[in-house]
Amino acid sequence: MRRFAFTTKDGRAGAVRPARPTDAKACLAVVWEATQERPRTLMTSPEEFWTVRQWRKHRLDWGENGVWLVAEVEGKVVASLGCDRGRRPRERHLSEFGVTVGRAHRGQGVGRALLETLEVWARDNGVEKIMLRVFETNARARSLYEKMGYTSEGLERRAVKFPDEYIDAIRMAKFVSAPPGAGAQGAARERNAEADR
Repeated sequence: MRRFAFTTKDGRAGAVRPARPTDAKACLAVVWEATQERPRTLMTSPEEFWTVRQWRKHRLDWGENGVWLVAEVEGKVVASLGCDRGRRPRERHLSEFGVTVGRAHRGQGVGRALLETLEVWARDNGVEKIMLRVFETNARARSLYEKMGYTSEGLERRAVKFPDEYIDAIRMAKFVSAPPGAGAQGAARERNAEADR
């Protein structure tokens, strides 16, 4: 099984690896914690919260259709990331992910380690573009994505409706590899397009 070691900012040993079926309860606990937080950072509502069986059904091994990753700190699962690759033939170059890091482990490099590992998966499988949606109010997450090279592709007004509020979402993306045959010219065009934004 693949395993990617990292060290947290406070010096603890961490690792990112593909999720196993036995990680279900730990991953669901991280997500449940995030659903209870205010200000909100997660779209999942209590009524759509997965059971252990549902989580295991949706979990993906490291493969061509996506991946489910977990981050451990000192052997304990503290975060997870699920990523699905586009299913339609004209969207196989795309993938979209969602990530949740437990509150006690934010700001420690856990999210960065998950995203770096996701990029390894994308390159291994020929995925060119990684996408996500992030709440406009989630400044910490947006800052991390921007530092890692993600750019905004647009604002979705009233994207998510909670019982007491609407939240806008920002679409963000990162190109992790050039399209086949693009070579240096394609990479230069992409850099110029990003500079013009």
